[in-house]
Amino acid sequence: MMEYSTFKAVAEKKILDYLPEEFKNAKVEITPVKKVNKTKDAITIREGESSRVSPNFYLDDMYEHYQDCGNLDEVFQSVADAYVANVKNMGNMSIPNVTREFVEENVIMVMINTESNEELLKGVPHREINDCSVIYRVVFGKDDQGIASAIVNDNIAATVDLSEQELFLKATENTKRILPTTIKPMSEVIMEMMIGDGMPKEIAEAMVSDVASQDELMWVISNTSGVNGAVNMLYDENLQKLAEQLQDDLYILPSSIHEVLCVPASKGEPEEFAKMVQEVNMNVVDLEDRLSNQVYHYDKKLRKLTMATDEPNKRIDGIVAEPSLIYDTKEQMR
Repeated sequence: MMEYSTFKAVAEKKILDYLPEEFKNAKVEITPVKKVNKTKDAITIREGESSRVSPNFYLDDMYEHYQDCGNLDEVFQSVADAYVANVKNMGNMSIPNVTREFVEENVIMVMINTESNEELLKGVPHREINDCSVIYRVVFGKDDQGIASAIVNDNIAATVDLSEQELFLKATENTKRILPTTIKPMSEVIMEMMIGDGMPKEIAEAMVSDVASQDELMWVISNTSGVNGAVNMLYDENLQKLAEQLQDDLYILPSSIHEVLCVPASKGEPEEFAKMVQEVNMNVVDLEDRLSNQVYHYDKKLRKLTMATDEPNKRIDGIVAEPSLIYDTKEQMR
């Protein structure tokens, strides 16, 4: 089985062989793309000077497929088939002219971990909130298949002459409109997952009825698409509404960049919740979807969101930080 570097070179040279004849004159590009929490090698197939939107395929995903099946033909053919299907679905859709007005109408905000995205944050407008940062994305399209969007980097912001403050104000309005908030009890979310996996609705309802009939202790804040919904914890009205309903302050557990979990503050200790979040992150959540290993506190009376934990050795990439040491000054001088 070939190493990743060899696989990467072979993919760049051979991928066009698996496409229909009409794509034989296309160009293949491999570029590093800064994604949330990581940098990935993207392979892009471009058709001459066409402005048509072209999808990225990520080589680490392709290589993982290759490691699983051991068959290059299967890997490259699956990418080629996906590319052709994408071209047919998108038709001649091209990237719209990104004007100031377009960005103002279509910019949204998402949350990412600050420490794990230091390189990405160097080139994009953002604002830090606790251990996370808000960045901005421009939405180009939204349908049942998903959302087409791109990160607003410094070049785009400068081109359309929008400051970070202006982006933030527009994004706070647009995010609620384009991706409306959802606040659901965990039992309802579990039931929806069961139904989505093919379970009959009546059976799913019966299985969660015992939980639903009791006091709901865990709630999920996200959005209607289920993508990048964790940012909705920044809207005070969302947290205040839930806190008043539960008649308690809230601890907020960042389960991923897509959603956060809320529990009444009287039902546990933040350190225990943080331990649970870390274990789930390290064992279940993909690196690119992790938001934080910390826990936040919402004060119902003060209407204020703060960090409830700030424990060491909590990097979301799993790297253990060096321990903080205290040296006696006299010892240091020897």
